[in-house]
Amino acid sequence: MRWPRIGAWIGMLDLLVVVWVVVWLILGLRVHAEVEGLTELSTTISRAGGAVEQTGRALGDLNIPLVGDRIERTAGEVAAVGRETRISGRTARDSIADLSTLLGLAVALIPSSAILLVYLPVRIARVRERRALRELLARFGDDPALDRLLAHRALQTMSYRELQRTGRERPWMDLAEGRYGDLAAAERRRLSQRP
Repeated sequence: MRWPRIGAWIGMLDLLVVVWVVVWLILGLRVHAEVEGLTELSTTISRAGGAVEQTGRALGDLNIPLVGDRIERTAGEVAAVGRETRISGRTARDSIADLSTLLGLAVALIPSSAILLVYLPVRIARVRERRALRELLARFGDDPALDRLLAHRALQTMSYRELQRTGRERPWMDLAEGRYGDLAAAERRRLSQRP
């Protein structure tokens, strides 16, 4: 069975991380929009409060004989309830707008940042390692000591499964016996560099 190269795995992993982040960003935007839609309800409550307040004022302006002060007191209470309702509606609208932003950011950023905080440092280190190896190969590609260094690195950094896939039964013996080619090539492949 032939295994895909490490570079192919890294490319797929990069793609999965990008898809993960994009999906959570889209979900965060969707949550923001849905929660912000609740501001319409608070606007309706604010308008209803304004209408009740106006009704209370209108009742207070009425001059009905025989009813007198009682309607005026009731009109004041109705106007006060309307004013409080209008103010509560505005406050709720502002709170909902803040909540929609916070929830949208939380949904978008918490899962994404958890992955990125783990993945990005490893990915950046790998890119730097590849760049450094590319520079070494450009300067000292035909130096046998570089092959020895790469063979040592292969034994130190590769998993046992990767070492078994080098095709040698006991790759560590290659190093001990001065045969560096297979291990050096395996290390180059691990870092996606051509032998």
